[in-house]
Amino acid sequence: MHAFWKHRPSPATVLASLALAVSLGGTGYAALVLPANSVGTPQLKNNAVTSPKVKNGSLLAADFKAGQIPRGPTGPAGPVGATGPIGPTGPPGPFPDALASGKTLRGSFNMGGTATVTGALANTAISFLYTFAAPPTVRIVLQGAAPPAECPGNATLPQANPGFLCIYETAHSNSAGATLNDVSRSGATIFTNASGGGGFFSYGTWAATGS
Repeated sequence: MHAFWKHRPSPATVLASLALAVSLGGTGYAALVLPANSVGTPQLKNNAVTSPKVKNGSLLAADFKAGQIPRGPTGPAGPVGATGPIGPTGPPGPFPDALASGKTLRGSFNMGGTATVTGALANTAISFLYTFAAPPTVRIVLQGAAPPAECPGNATLPQANPGFLCIYETAHSNSAGATLNDVSRSGATIFTNASGGGGFFSYGTWAATGS
């Protein structure tokens, strides 16, 4: 009994042991017990990582959930780029000199004047712009007359069968109406004569179709 109490620790030893136990219960204990790289997401408490623990500029856009980073305002428009070089000029297309078969040209005419004597003349030209393979056959439909089969239209919508020039007179006054003077592969000339002194005229439309 006396031998046991002879070897009891001194008060200084007891205090040193308590200090060691406290230090092992804190970070020093964790360093001795937890192996390296053993702390992960399961070991972290919610909200454990705060702003002071994150290095400034270390996070990337990929570290955030979609929609968490708000889009910034649209920046100003950039300057207009330089004009590119002008490309080479292509060759000119062919000019359609001859009127294709079945294609129809249309136009209008107006002629007249003031006559001092009966028979005073007024004439006008019709230009086809395109050349016919042969001079078209002319049909004149005077005001109020029924059109022939070769001219299935009227003064409002002139029509002509292939190979024909159809002249539709809309109206005439103090004259016998429009009369053909000449026709060629590229146009025609028509005229009218005054029936008496004073103003006279004839006007209308025409259609010509390639043969």
